[in-house]
Amino acid sequence: MSHSKTILIIDDDTAFRSSLEAYFEDEGYKVSHADSGLKGLEMVKKKPVDLILTDLRMPGMDGLEVMKSVQDEHPETPMIVISGAGKKEDVIEALRMGAKDYITKPIVDLERIGHTVQQVFETKRLKEENLAYRRRLEKSESKYRTITEQIAEGVFTVDEDENFTYSNKALCQMTGYSFEELLSRNLQDITTPQSFDIILSETKKRITGLTSRYVIEMITKSHDNIHVELACSPIFSQNNNYSGAIAIVRNITQIVGLRKIYENFLKQKEDVPK
Repeated sequence: MSHSKTILIIDDDTAFRSSLEAYFEDEGYKVSHADSGLKGLEMVKKKPVDLILTDLRMPGMDGLEVMKSVQDEHPETPMIVISGAGKKEDVIEALRMGAKDYITKPIVDLERIGHTVQQVFETKRLKEENLAYRRRLEKSESKYRTITEQIAEGVFTVDEDENFTYSNKALCQMTGYSFEELLSRNLQDITTPQSFDIILSETKKRITGLTSRYVIEMITKSHDNIHVELACSPIFSQNNNYSGAIAIVRNITQIVGLRKIYENFLKQKEDVPK
C-alpha cells in the first residue's frame, strides 16, 4: 500500500517512536520523527506534514505546548495525542484544544492506531471536499445573483417547505417587501389560500423532477392582490433529494384585468337585443 500522506511522530520514548515509525512506513506513509517537542516544531516549520502524533508528557516542551504552536502556525494540520496512564486531565485538555483522537500507552494493537489515522485523514479529506464544494457553490451563486438582479422578471427560490431562501430586486418591487422581509416568510404568507393549495399541488409534481408553469395570486405588503405566472423548476441536493425550487415570476395583473374587461364586453354584446 502506498500513501502520499506524511506523518510526524514526536515522542521522547525511542523504542515506542521506532515502533510507530516502522508500522506506518510498512503501511506506506512517509514518516519522520523527533525526540522532543522543540525539534518537532522546527521540523514542521521547515516542512509541513499531513498529520502529527505527539506525546503529551515530554521533557522541556510538552504535547499541549506543541499543539498550541502548531495550531498557531498550521491550524489545518490534524493532531493525535499519545498519553500515558493516569494523565486523563491532559487528554481532556488536548481534545478541548482540537486533538482528533488520543492513544493510550502501552499500545497493544498497532492496527487500532492505523485505523484511527485513516479515519482522521478521511475526515480531513471530506472537510476539504466540502470546503471546495462550498467555494464553487458560492462562486456560482454570485454569478447567478448577478444575472437575476439584471432581469425584469421576479426570481425567487424556496426550500422544501416553501420558505423563501432568495429573492431578486424585481420581486421585492413587485410585492413591496424588502429582501430581508421575504427571507423571513413562507410562500403561504404572501399568497391567497386557494393559490397556496395550487403551490402545494405543483410542488408534488416538482419533487418527481417536473417543471411547471401556473398562475396564482400574491398578496403585496400593501394588501393588494396581484396575479402572477410562475415558471418553476425543482432544485435537488448532492444526494439527489428534493431541496426546493427556483421560480421566475411574471406580473400578469394587467393582462388579467384586460381579459376581464374584454370578457365583460363580449357578455354585454351578447345581451344586447337584436
